[in-house]
Amino acid sequence: MSSVPFLVRPLRLAGPGDQRLVTGQLASAPGWSRARTADGGALFTTPCRTTVFTSSGPPENPGTWSVHGYTVSGSEMLWRAVFGPGTPAEITAAFTAVLVDGLRSGHRDYLLGGPHHLDCTPASVLADRGWQPDPGPRGFHDQVAPDGTALYRHRVGHQPADSEIAGLVPPSWSMIAGEPQHPSWHADFSIGVPFYPLVRAALAFSSSHPVERPLGAVPARHLPHVTARRAPTPTRRPHSCPPQGPAVPPAALPVPGGARRR
Repeated sequence: MSSVPFLVRPLRLAGPGDQRLVTGQLASAPGWSRARTADGGALFTTPCRTTVFTSSGPPENPGTWSVHGYTVSGSEMLWRAVFGPGTPAEITAAFTAVLVDGLRSGHRDYLLGGPHHLDCTPASVLADRGWQPDPGPRGFHDQVAPDGTALYRHRVGHQPADSEIAGLVPPSWSMIAGEPQHPSWHADFSIGVPFYPLVRAALAFSSSHPVERPLGAVPARHLPHVTARRAPTPTRRPHSCPPQGPAVPPAALPVPGGARRR
């Protein structure tokens, strides 16, 4: 596989990418514990043990992450988010980064009145970016990407939360890339998932900004639907220092306006 970097868009079709985007932010979170799973994946747990992040072991399922939320350690699961095989790391990281940050304040910084609160929903973000509504299968409402290569699916109506968390019934929200019957990857979110990281994931899911990938890392069936150009080679004078500047915090990401939709 060629390692020559290309700038590929859209992100949702660019392939799983570098999982260190996710593991790096979890490994650096103060007070978190880290362990290995039986299949060689990673397991990260918050200091209060109410949120657990788990990856499947590489290389069979690159991009596979599960996030589970609990009231207290050892209690019944409150919610679940699952990023399936092939999910671009940037999308998973968009969700986990703000969730990790929000857990420090008990989510208060991202709720109504908090300094990082966003007055939008995943559906309103996508609508503002040109995603069109579609009736979808019975019991669901879909929004389809302008290029037809992805959809956001919202389940309509009530179903028991414990059945949803157990995977016995469809999830409340799904992000699906490729054909719905044969998706390239999908991410599923149960009822109860904190909404602010879901909005961040939707921003990444619908992003038109290019990401860097070796062209051979882009799934073959996505190649007709992506644009790719050779990444520019960085130039630096000998002994020069890289430019200094703070990283852009999650709250500084641009968010389109619009009415609230789920």
